[in-house]
Amino acid sequence: MIKLSKRLVTLFNMVEGSEVVADIGCDHALLSIALIQHKKCKKVYACDVNEGPLQRAKNAIISAHLEDYITPVLSNGLKEIQDDTDTVVIAGMGWETIVSILMNDFDKAKSMKRIIIQSNTHVDELRRWISDNGFKIDKECIVKDSHFYQILSIHYETEKLNEDQILFGKCIVPNEVFKEYWQHILSKKQRIMQHIPKDSTMYLETKMFIDKIKNKLLNL
Repeated sequence: MIKLSKRLVTLFNMVEGSEVVADIGCDHALLSIALIQHKKCKKVYACDVNEGPLQRAKNAIISAHLEDYITPVLSNGLKEIQDDTDTVVIAGMGWETIVSILMNDFDKAKSMKRIIIQSNTHVDELRRWISDNGFKIDKECIVKDSHFYQILSIHYETEKLNEDQILFGKCIVPNEVFKEYWQHILSKKQRIMQHIPKDSTMYLETKMFIDKIKNKLLNL
């Protein structure tokens, strides 16, 4: 059986009740292979926009003898995934790239039972887009795996998030990893604020952000 990092294990666990999964930006197809080996789904499309990573995925799939279950697909986002797909995983990209993938094939995105997302940047802006574009967050969590990663599971159903939910998450359990992550962000912002002129707009915005984090941690 293939060994996964904590981040990939979390993505793996988010795949529930799926028949066919499309793994967008599949890298070495580690997640795709694990999903089949553990019978989490019946079929996977391992997708990448570049030939190099897709070839590495193909080699890994052949080594695992799973050619009958995992199909490598050269695809720009969701464009080439087949209609039998019910779950999509989009992980390891910036939030703007993820939004672009969803927007470029919005009808396909809306039709999915589940879309599992892990953005490397600005998860708050991603949540705002989710809320503004008719999607609902089913589940989300923070995992520490060298870096901190926030992982969300969404589907198409109207739900408006408030500002607190956009920043801190709608259904993240405030556990020790959650506290550690926000303490890390707090320390980072406090260091940045030391180098911002006190009469600037940026100083005021940073202070307000810091106050939000302090208040959240105080009330856990």
